[in-house]
Amino acid sequence: MARLRTLNTAETIYKSAYPAVGFACSLSQLGPPSSGSVSSAGAGLIGSDLANGVKNGYKFTIGTCNTRNGVTLDYQWLAIPQTPPKRHFFCTDASGVIRYSKTSGNDCLTAGNPI
Repeated sequence: MARLRTLNTAETIYKSAYPAVGFACSLSQLGPPSSGSVSSAGAGLIGSDLANGVKNGYKFTIGTCNTRNGVTLDYQWLAIPQTPPKRHFFCTDASGVIRYSKTSGNDCLTAGNPI
């Protein structure tokens, strides 16, 4: 849950810093820059461990990003358990609400229970 809060905060900062882009649709956009200078391609808002997509037994992946006129209007992040005994799927979206499901990541986004 803490990593999803981190992603929500990073997305808010990213959208403010890059309004012509909107929200990020990849962990690499939020992660450390490859060139040393922050940009919309690597904003330096999350650490490289989370930007690599696996952290604390969960795989972090993007759900749906809706774009209009080249600007990303929303996002969904999924945290999918990779190792037992973790059994809950967690998710969040542009609303900032973190949800969980015991069945699947997609179920989390559509019918997950708010935390």
